[in-house]
Order: sequence, then C-alpha cells, then structure tokens
Amino acid sequence: MTDRTRYEAALENGTLYLEDDDARIEIGPMDAVVELIGGETYTLEYDDRQSAAAWLPTDDDNTITIDVRDSVLDWAYTEDFTTNVGNSPLEQTGDSGYPIRTEVFADMVTSIWDSKGHMEA
Repeated sequence: MTDRTRYEAALENGTLYLEDDDARIEIGPMDAVVELIGGETYTLEYDDRQSAAAWLPTDDDNTITIDVRDSVLDWAYTEDFTTNVGNSPLEQTGDSGYPIRTEVFADMVTSIWDSKGHMEA
C-alpha cells in the first residue's frame, strides 16, 4: 500500500517550508526559489494539438503563465517529492550560491511543470 501523506507549503519570515502533522522541512528563502525558477512567473508552451484540449485554458499564443509564488504555496507535495528534497543538504551551497536543497526543490518543480508543457515529438 502506498503512503499518501501530502505535505503543504508554508511561508514564514520569507522562508519556504514543506510540512505535515509530523514533520517540517526547511526549503530555503522564497526569493531564492523564485530566482532559481527564473522569476515571478513561469510560462509553459503547448502545441496546437495540446492546446485544443477543452480542459487546458491556454492564452491565445498557446501558453499558460504560472505565478511562481502562488503555485509553490498552493501545491500539496508528495512524500516522495518531499523526501528527495529533504535528503539534499541545506547547509551546503550549490553552483547558484543558494543551498543545494533549495536548488533541488526548484529543479524538481520546474521539471514537473515542464513535463506538462511543450513536448518535442
């Protein structure tokens, strides 16, 4: 049986956390997450076939623009996602100068978003 624990995001004094009833994992500064993702918004591009789906509310140019801060805070994160992020060091910095854990979180979020966006044939 699969564990269905979901972690909610919380923002406290500018720092992003993932938490459930039993655990709280510091991700890092929200401003760092936004910078690592590429800014306040993130745009997904869809081809004509994908954007024709009735459930996909794309703009006229077949894109969807995501508000990074709102989306990161609105998600419910899986236990696997949270474990992968939580196993990354918060005390060590990566190539960006931010904590490796913050980098991993941003990379995983953008990978999930990109998997929903434009797919090369």
